Amino acid sequence: MIYPARFTSVLHIVSPDGDSDEICHEGRSMVALRDDGTWSLRYTDDDNGGQTALQGAPRWMSITRDGEVRSHLLFRTDQCLEAVYRTPHGDFDLSTHATAYSASVTPDGGRINLSYDLLIDGTLTSKNKLTIEWESLSAHS
Repeated sequence: MIYPARFTSVLHIVSPDGDSDEICHEGRSMVALRDDGTWSLRYTDDDNGGQTALQGAPRWMSITRDGEVRSHLLFRTDQCLEAVYRTPHGDFDLSTHATAYSASVTPDGGRINLSYDLLIDGTLTSKNKLTIEWESLSAHS
């Protein structure tokens, strides 16, 4: 099942010294629900000049970005996973360590909660909490 949706995402970032920031994004997306229990949400990321795709299953989630910044981040609770973050200023080797993940996905909408640590060269760079919610636009046609 594929449907258009309206989504919001909020990324709360806390640095090791306690400084915090919040990045919010909202817009239209396309959502796919598959028979095997996996899901995906894709949207145009104008700020990055490309697309962002989130994919998930009951035990994992990934975020893939293309555009000016390119990355493929994989999250599995209690696992530290390596990735490359490609920017116009150079590439960064980093790791993600998911501390909590939950996904509630239905044909009407969904909610994803992901808490993770971001490490560069094994050093904690930030503690992050990502919340994504979406609602099917088809249900309101």
